[in-house]
Amino acid sequence: MEVIEREHFDEKEFREKFLNRKVVVYRGGIKSWPAIKNWNPDYFSKMCPDISIATKRFESDGVKIENSTMAHYVESMKSFKKSQDEGSTEIGPYCHDIPIFLQAEHLRKDVGQFPINVIPKWYRKNWWQYVQFFMSSAGSVTPLHFDTLLTNNIFFQIQGRKCFTVMDFSDSKYCSRKSWRWYDIDPESPDLMKHPDYSKATPKQVEINSGDLFYMPSGTLHHVRSLDDCISFNIDFHNIHSLTRAFTAIPKGMPSINVYYNMICFLGVVLGVPAKKLFSRYKPYLNYVS
Repeated sequence: MEVIEREHFDEKEFREKFLNRKVVVYRGGIKSWPAIKNWNPDYFSKMCPDISIATKRFESDGVKIENSTMAHYVESMKSFKKSQDEGSTEIGPYCHDIPIFLQAEHLRKDVGQFPINVIPKWYRKNWWQYVQFFMSSAGSVTPLHFDTLLTNNIFFQIQGRKCFTVMDFSDSKYCSRKSWRWYDIDPESPDLMKHPDYSKATPKQVEINSGDLFYMPSGTLHHVRSLDDCISFNIDFHNIHSLTRAFTAIPKGMPSINVYYNMICFLGVVLGVPAKKLFSRYKPYLNYVS
């Protein structure tokens, strides 16, 4: 697995060399956004205290979901941080996959120039509707997985540092897949006695910092650990290449609800059905737990 690094986002180079092909990080690609200066937990507690969020705990027997408000979640982050400073090793819940701009559209003012021209036209006008938001305490981990619809992923790191371990989808056969998109392997501490085939995988570790823009093509396996308290968001998007990959994967165990959401994307991206006619059907995906 190769991870390309660039200092500046060049739309032409991205389209011709990286889109659908390479994992690439643009160092400081969004460093001029107001969000880099403004966004922190207290800011969200002030600007949108009452919005509903879901927090996740990734446990051995599945994902545990708890509903909360932003203000309550921020207070819980502070409590866990205080406990950690006092020696606790417990990690707080993870605010994960929240359609933040649908609930707090006024926060869009903190987003600078968005790379809308590299995503299909179907998403462009209201790109912010498709964004999913993350806030996490230091030490929070998302286990090894791929994005469930097999979309492309552009990730925007606003605050803090995250460590991504990435692999090409071809390495998934070495990673002890346990469900549609989740894997048993911890790539930061693999148990080679239990999973000897993992020694054949070629993972790459990359640190994503505040102000970085990070792209992963469809099917990229990734494990994510927050090195600091972190705030970030991403946009999952399909194009013809990723949709082809997704529909090819249907016989390999794709859940029926994923097929449904991918069909909605096909109607929009390929057949040109306007987003305003389809978004109400796609919207539940933004809170979908898989």
